[in-house]
Amino acid sequence: MRINKISSQPNFQAVNQKYFDWAKKDFARGNNVSTEWIDRLEFDVFLFKTISIKDGIDTINAVKKYMNKASWGINDLLNRFIEQL
Repeated sequence: MRINKISSQPNFQAVNQKYFDWAKKDFARGNNVSTEWIDRLEFDVFLFKTISIKDGIDTINAVKKYMNKASWGINDLLNRFIEQL
């Protein structure tokens, strides 16, 4: 019997590069993303609809990979995105 190893790395399909790069800059200054980052991502998904909900979820999950401990703000936004699917 052959057992295939399952990768522990998440498979992100559509990470928004603009927000991912912005988050990396925020991490260079501190250990979290800025509140402006959270607000702008929320606006682009819910208000302007320039980013799909699925892309927003993938972006947050990719960014959380770099965080030591995710803030309540980013977790709250992720939960709101998931509720809208």
